[in-house]
Amino acid sequence: MGGDEAAGDHMAARANVIEGKVAYHFYVEMPGLKEGSIYVQVEDDRLMVAAERKRPEWPQETGVHIAERSYGPIRRTFRLPLNASRDGIRAAYTDGVLELTVEKRPESKPVKIQVH
Repeated sequence: MGGDEAAGDHMAARANVIEGKVAYHFYVEMPGLKEGSIYVQVEDDRLMVAAERKRPEWPQETGVHIAERSYGPIRRTFRLPLNASRDGIRAAYTDGVLELTVEKRPESKPVKIQVH
């Protein structure tokens, strides 16, 4: 179930993925973003997170002495486990960390089928 993309023309957000008893929890570092600028989508068996950190506009006469922060597109894709439910995924963004909660599907129990 890990992240399955390498950074190319974008930054790959760092993440922790924790499996609980009833859900998977994805914690994705995305500091410096506004809540409404983060895009989350599920397609097939992939959970995709995307955003863009815009470079600030400095006045022309401003001298920048150190510029170490990264700007540009941020993306991360995770392959969801087979028992992950695609319905009811919850997202919360607090203190620069996006938390996604993906419920597990209820365990399927064998059903005995009567043959006539």
